[in-house]
Amino acid sequence: MEAGRIPFGDRAGGPPDPSPQAVSVEAAHPLRMERVPAVGVKFHEYAELFPWLEGAAFEELKADIAKNGVLEPIVFIGDTILDGRNRYMAARDLGIEYPRVEYEGSKPLDFVIAKNLARRHLSESQRAMVGTRIARLPKGRPENTAIAANVPTQAEAAALLNVSVDSIQRARKVERDGVPELVQAVERDEITVSAAAEIARLPQEEQAEAVEQKIVNRTSFTGNNEWFTPPEYIELARKVLGTIQVDPASHPEAQRIVKAKTFFTEADNGLAQEWCGKVWLNPPYAQPAIGDFADKMIAERGAGRVSEAIMLTHNYTDTAWFQKLAKAATAICFTRGRIKFTSPDGRVAAPTQGQAFFYFGSRLQTFTAHFADAGFVVEVRQ
Repeated sequence: MEAGRIPFGDRAGGPPDPSPQAVSVEAAHPLRMERVPAVGVKFHEYAELFPWLEGAAFEELKADIAKNGVLEPIVFIGDTILDGRNRYMAARDLGIEYPRVEYEGSKPLDFVIAKNLARRHLSESQRAMVGTRIARLPKGRPENTAIAANVPTQAEAAALLNVSVDSIQRARKVERDGVPELVQAVERDEITVSAAAEIARLPQEEQAEAVEQKIVNRTSFTGNNEWFTPPEYIELARKVLGTIQVDPASHPEAQRIVKAKTFFTEADNGLAQEWCGKVWLNPPYAQPAIGDFADKMIAERGAGRVSEAIMLTHNYTDTAWFQKLAKAATAICFTRGRIKFTSPDGRVAAPTQGQAFFYFGSRLQTFTAHFADAGFVVEVRQ
């Protein structure tokens, strides 16, 4: 066998078998070491069946590669990466070389499935999404591959991924009828495929907001349903406001960071209170609460009780409450990336879209100077 070539299972016929006994991988020595090529590589459609590593998981991989190098070769088939997309991207980000080998076998689909199931800890919902994509692969010879594929049926894909046929069908509905945010939420294991299938029944314009409510689950102000703003954004608000006098939708645990002179919990019902002075507000994001807090902010500002305020929401620019806030605000900062809210027990919820900070006050330049670090700031002109 030529060094640097990887053969894989030459079983005749039938659906892929990802069991360890079915996998035969040999690569005595990498064919060559290389850095990111001058011409960008492509990813094989079989590699794209599985979700990417993102966020903390990818950063952990990159940190390991920075320390130890790329230990497992990147597997190519022609000019496409068949296995090792995440390792390749980490090496590219770090600017280091990686070992490259060429796949030489007759079952590339089997190879990709076996490798991913062996090293990835995918949830049932994530596996269902993979299963429905496998079942929808075109029969015969995929693009950039001179090898015919034995594509499993839906039932075979379900057995292969250890999920039910019902789960595969729900995943199919999510892919067919769901908005991109919904599909991505299942791929990231932020929402179950069963819940996603129900959301996919909604009109598309309502799905994104439904996804946020499922992920962030801000249906109340307290306990396990509470999600707090990261400290760095609170500090930006404090630099603008000088001091935070009122936090109308809060929790005692959050006040370790916010340190408002007055704060209202769910029991206090901030909507029934007067807000006086400089206000920081990160309201509950479920309807109708988000709309009620938007109306309250506008009313308190109009009554002259709120002298200056910063309000954090998701950037649902098409909603009625967002439009009302935008018309009343002095400026808006649209965040760079998405804010990762934290729960009292340390869990992290990453929304599927960015956020917006509304500024109400007369010191536009001060707000812009500080919040330019968080995103781009636009002045609202009526």
